[in-house]
Amino acid sequence: MNIKLLDKLVKNGNCFDKMNCVDLKYGLDVLVHEEGFGIREYIASKGYCLDILVNDTSMDVRREVAKQGYGLNILVHDEEPAVRIEVARHGYGLDILINDTDPRVLVEVARQGYGLDRLIHDSSAWVREAVARQGYGLDILVHDDVFTVRAAVASQGCALDVLVYSENKYIRRAVAQQGYGLNLLVRDEDEGVRAVVAEQGYGLNILVSDSSSNVKNAVLEHNYGLEKLAKDENPVIASIAQAKINLQKIKRV
Repeated sequence: MNIKLLDKLVKNGNCFDKMNCVDLKYGLDVLVHEEGFGIREYIASKGYCLDILVNDTSMDVRREVAKQGYGLNILVHDEEPAVRIEVARHGYGLDILINDTDPRVLVEVARQGYGLDRLIHDSSAWVREAVARQGYGLDILVHDDVFTVRAAVASQGCALDVLVYSENKYIRRAVAQQGYGLNLLVRDEDEGVRAVVAEQGYGLNILVSDSSSNVKNAVLEHNYGLEKLAKDENPVIASIAQAKINLQKIKRV
C-alpha cells in the first residue's frame, strides 16, 4: 500500500479516489469531515464512523446511518421525515412514530403492521391504503371514499364480487389481477382492464382482435394468434409477432 499516494488522494483526489480510500478504510478520520456530503454518505453506507455521522448536518447522511440501524434512539426524533421513515423500517420506535404528522412516516408504520386499528381511520388515503395492503379492516375499507384504497382492498382478494362492478377502471384492473370476473372484464370498456385479462391468459381468442395495441401486446406474451398478429396494422405488433414466429421455426430445426 502506497501511503504517500493515499495521503494525496485523501487530500486532493476526486470523488472516486476518495471513495476508493474509504473502501480501503484509509483516511476515514479526515474524510468523515469532507465538505461534500456524498463522501460522508458513502462512509456511512459502509458502516464506518457512525457515531460521528449520526449527528451529521446532511439529511442524506443521517438517513444512511439509519439504514445501518445505528442511533435509532436519536434518529427517531429527526426533523426529516426521510430519516424517520428509515427508522420505522427497522421496526424501531413505532409507538413514537405512530404519532408522526407526516403521512409518509405513518405509511411505513402501517407496513410494519403496527397500530392498524388506529391508522385505519387516518385522514390520509396513503395511510389507509397501506393498512388495506396489510389485509386489515378490509370490510371497512371496501367502502372508502378514495378509489386507491378500494383498489388495495381488491388486491387483497376481498369483496371482488362487489368491486368487479366498480365504476373506477383502476379498481376493475385490480380485480382482474386477482383472476376474478374475467368472463365479464374481457369486454370491459377500459383497455387497461382488458390488457390485464389478457395477461391472465383469458379470452385470448377474443382479445387477439382487440382495437388496443396494448391488449394485443399482452396477447403476444402468450404466443397466441401469431399468424394473425403478424399482419396487424400496427408495425410494432406485426414485427414482434413475426419475430416470435421466426424463433419458433428455428427451435423446430
